[in-house]
Amino acid sequence: MAVAVIRKRTCESPMSRPPVRILPTAIAAFCTAFVAAALFINPGLVDSPLPDGPGLTTDESFNILQGIYLAQALEQHGPLLFTPAVAQQVFRTPDFLPDHPPLARLLIGIAHESTAWLIPGAEAAVCNVAAARLASCFTFALTAALLTGFALRRWGSATAFAAAALLIGSPQLIGHARLAALETTVNFTWTLALLPLLAHWTSHAPPRNKQAALAGICFGLLLLTKVQAILLPPVVVGWTLLRFRHRGIRPLLIWGLTAGLLFFAAWPWLWEDPLQRTLQYLGRTTNRTILYCWYLGERWVDREVPWHYPLVILLCSLPIATAIGLLLRCRTRQFAPDEQLLLAASLFPLIVFAVPGVPVYDGNRLFLICFPGLILLAARGWAASLAGHSANSLQPRITTISTGLALVLLPLPWTMQPFALNQYSLLCGGNYGASALGLEAGYWGDALNAQFWRQIPENSTLLVAPVSHQFQLSSLETMVPLISQKKIHLKPWLYEDSREPLPCRLLLIHRLADLRPELAQPRPERPEILSIRCSGTPLARLVEVLPAPN
Repeated sequence: MAVAVIRKRTCESPMSRPPVRILPTAIAAFCTAFVAAALFINPGLVDSPLPDGPGLTTDESFNILQGIYLAQALEQHGPLLFTPAVAQQVFRTPDFLPDHPPLARLLIGIAHESTAWLIPGAEAAVCNVAAARLASCFTFALTAALLTGFALRRWGSATAFAAAALLIGSPQLIGHARLAALETTVNFTWTLALLPLLAHWTSHAPPRNKQAALAGICFGLLLLTKVQAILLPPVVVGWTLLRFRHRGIRPLLIWGLTAGLLFFAAWPWLWEDPLQRTLQYLGRTTNRTILYCWYLGERWVDREVPWHYPLVILLCSLPIATAIGLLLRCRTRQFAPDEQLLLAASLFPLIVFAVPGVPVYDGNRLFLICFPGLILLAARGWAASLAGHSANSLQPRITTISTGLALVLLPLPWTMQPFALNQYSLLCGGNYGASALGLEAGYWGDALNAQFWRQIPENSTLLVAPVSHQFQLSSLETMVPLISQKKIHLKPWLYEDSREPLPCRLLLIHRLADLRPELAQPRPERPEILSIRCSGTPLARLVEVLPAPN
């Protein structure tokens, strides 16, 4: 029966169904996702009513300061920002970092500048991290609205509800949405670029000029977000030529030219020397500082990670409800054209990062763009299974309601907590199973939140290991209000070269790829003072380093 339901819906045109209330449903999904994410954005505010969220992470300081710079430049110059004279003034200064396109950071800056006055408790800090994090909450909510509205129009209410529940119930996705990071906006623009392709690139006739231009605009926004955008064109080109042959060349050209024009027009840094600047930007993805990865209990250089790393990490971070939905969808082998394109776009990034020599690090961060597509496919599986089960059930409404409640309520213990980002899936046994497999405890270093800093005495000096970059500790001291208020001083631990008098307090951040193995395990000469854990896995520990016995 489930197979019949899928076949019936596959053959049915979305435009032939009765009109549905798409906008109210999408708004409901937006509001639910935004509130669920925004509840945990507090990095360490003073006397804040907000629940404790994740601590300030290693990349957030760059994103926030760059975002504020871009937002203030846009506020000061307005449309003149996109004139050569003003663009040269803004984008040639050392204050601007061209390591990423500007869109995601601009949204972070706009969120900070427009909402900082609403969130008290950051007066002692140089910026309001919680306000900046609202940008990711906003784009996460937009992603939920997009998926819900598209699924409702194309496949019906059951798929739409399942898509919203699976997205909001994904710990990794909602965890990223609570940081002033780029990944959630990348997910949004990836979804935005993909949905027009699913709508107009999957019929028997090639897309019309306006449809190709609209898809190109959406792809241009993806290009303006992060370099993962280059993973979409191979899928689109291959799909178009296989499906439409020579008839697909025209829409492909319109799609690519529209996206390219928007990319260059909206990033004035490229104007001075478009070819050289573009190559310089793309070259940063290959000629970058070596990063390390902790996988299967070993430390790996990012270019030498085993080929199966992306697949294993995906399975270990994919929520079990999403995995079940994918299995339900795979019970029938017939995939409609839109589902085939969705599957190809979701799996291609995994294939790329599985190629030996391609750098991969930081868990699923680089291929997090796979999640929205997989969630849509899983939602299709849940909807088809429920439709088939309800047709043979004496109480179909009870089955549907109970399944819906389960999809909404069961993930709450893992999503509605400050360290959702570090939560592994039940497919690998949760965090205990991931630890036994030798996977990373937490690559973002988000354990140092308000809960931690409230337990540290005023005027304390803490030595810290590992330190990921030269600005990490100064960013914590100036951007986390509790640290500023309590006058806590942070210094890097120099290991054997340390000249600190003993005993001293050592803060160990359990980013296992960078933390020395001898420091990751408890030792009698380093008694533990306090620790921050996620489902039993230590994310950070404060220990006392004692003098060696005579």
